[in-house]
Amino acid sequence: MILVASLLGLLVGVSGAGLGGLVAIFVPRITKQQQSLLIGFSGGIMLGVVGWDLLPEAWGLDPSYGFGGLLAGALFILCLRRFYQTPTQEDTHRFSQAGILLGVGMALHNFPEGIAVGTTFTNDPLSKLWWKLSLLMAVHNIPEGLTVATTLRLGKTGWDKIILALILAEVPMCLGALCGGVLGVVTTPWTASALGFAGGAMLILVGTELLPLAWLLARGASTITGLAAGIGIAWLLTILL
Repeated sequence: MILVASLLGLLVGVSGAGLGGLVAIFVPRITKQQQSLLIGFSGGIMLGVVGWDLLPEAWGLDPSYGFGGLLAGALFILCLRRFYQTPTQEDTHRFSQAGILLGVGMALHNFPEGIAVGTTFTNDPLSKLWWKLSLLMAVHNIPEGLTVATTLRLGKTGWDKIILALILAEVPMCLGALCGGVLGVVTTPWTASALGFAGGAMLILVGTELLPLAWLLARGASTITGLAAGIGIAWLLTILL
C-alpha cells in the first residue's frame, strides 16, 4: 500500500508537469506576463487545495494534531528557504538559470503535496478526497511544467535536459507520498498531522515563493488574474467532485 502510494504520487506529479512540458512544444515563447499568470494560477490552485481540502480534513480528524502539523509544515519551509534562492529581477533575464530555479521551487513544494496524496491514499484508497487531491495536484503541475519548460527553452536548453529536469522536479513528490503513506497507516492523529504539515508548507510556499515571484515577473493584473483563476478552478473542482 505504501509503495503504491509513492508510485501514485510520482505519477500524479509527472502527468501534470509532463502535460505542461508537452504544451510548451506548441508555445515557442512565453512572456513575463504569461509566466506571472501561470505561476499565480498555480498558487491559487494550492490555496484552494489547502483551504477546501487539506485543513478541513485535518481538523475533522484531530484539531490539535492538525494544528501542530500546520505549524511544523510552516516552520519546515521557513527553515528550508534559507538554502533556496529565489530569482532576482536580473536573474529572470538569464532564462536558463531562472528555469533551473523555477524547477527547484517546483521540486521544493512537491514534497508536501506528495505527503498529502500519500496520506489520504493509505488512509482510504477509495475516498473522494484522494481522487480530488490527485486531480488538483496534477492540474496545478501543468502551468508549472509549462513555465519551467518554456523558460529553459528560451535559454537554449535541449529537450532531453528539459524532460530530465521535469522528472527530477517530481521525485520529491514521490518521496513525500512515501512519507505520507507511512503516516497514513499509523494512526488517525498522525494522519491529521501529515495533512496539516502539507497544508502549512503549501501556505508558506505560496506566500513566500510563488506569489512574490509572479509579482516580480509582471506586477499587476497578470498575477491577480492567475491567482483568482486558480482559486476558482480549485473551488469548482471541489464542488464537482
